[in-house]
Amino acid sequence: MTYLNWGYWDVPFQIITNAFLRWDGWWYLEIAKNWYVNQGTWQFSLVFLPLYPVLIRLITIDFAHSNLSAFLVSNVSSIIATVYLFKLARRDFDNNTAKKAILYFTLFPTAYFLSAIYAEGLFLALIIASVYYARIAKWPLASFLGLFAALTKLTGLLLLPTLIVEYFHQREWKLRKADANLFWISLILVGFLIYLNINNQVTGNPFTFIEYELVNWDYTLNPLLGLTHAWQSIVNASFPENITKGLAPVVFAIFGLLAVLTGFQRRFRPSYNVFMLLILMFSVSTSWWVSVPRYLLTMFPMFILLGFLVNKRTLNYAIILFFSAMLCFFTTLFVLNQWAF
Repeated sequence: MTYLNWGYWDVPFQIITNAFLRWDGWWYLEIAKNWYVNQGTWQFSLVFLPLYPVLIRLITIDFAHSNLSAFLVSNVSSIIATVYLFKLARRDFDNNTAKKAILYFTLFPTAYFLSAIYAEGLFLALIIASVYYARIAKWPLASFLGLFAALTKLTGLLLLPTLIVEYFHQREWKLRKADANLFWISLILVGFLIYLNINNQVTGNPFTFIEYELVNWDYTLNPLLGLTHAWQSIVNASFPENITKGLAPVVFAIFGLLAVLTGFQRRFRPSYNVFMLLILMFSVSTSWWVSVPRYLLTMFPMFILLGFLVNKRTLNYAIILFFSAMLCFFTTLFVLNQWAF
């Protein structure tokens, strides 16, 4: 096969896509090209779930330029995520609140991951669309989207309790009102089981990914150690790592906690509160908090809540200014190949 010639635009596209190809992106491209292997350094790619690289492979003509395919998947998915976030916000709030939710979402300090060669854009498109269709009681569609989310990131499994809470909330928490639609939600588990089967086929152990997380990334379930590592970075690391590996993860964790507490205090929709709580718990559950700011980007109800709460124009402008400044700062670090979550 030959590469589709973009002519004059070929070089600019490559410059842009290369700038957004960092860290996890290389693993995804390797999976897209060669699938999972059981030897060498690339064996550790098994910790990355398959749907994003599968989509990259499906639209790639020449793997010398697979970064362009990944860039397109990420950005198209992020546009879809934005559309569904607006639609979801409009289910409960006015147009102005929905617009602010979109604004805060796209200007969030780690929103560059929506364009980067990472699975965040695809994941957000799937989880927000899944919750949206659950809200309008289209349970088979919501569940299939949840299945695909669970094939994109492990946190896709968090849709299972989220959709169950949404299901019973719509039925006034009465078990006698349950119907066959409840069983559709279990499809989310199928996505995870497919991933476990891939682990088993490649290595003979369905839970090899847990071992690899420990061996190659030193990740364990130890939030206290994660906080300790962050504090050590604040105190001992030089700029900018004292921010990106220390201060920022702690600040974002506190921000996420405030969002969760506010959601429960304001009696925000129960399924949204549950999802935010679970994402926060997952984000700070490990021995390293270095990716907490990226994980919190997927806490999408937070943006709807923020859009609803911010009514004063001055505060709105202040948030926009702060988010924009941090987004520029972290994006610059990311493009310069310095750690940025």
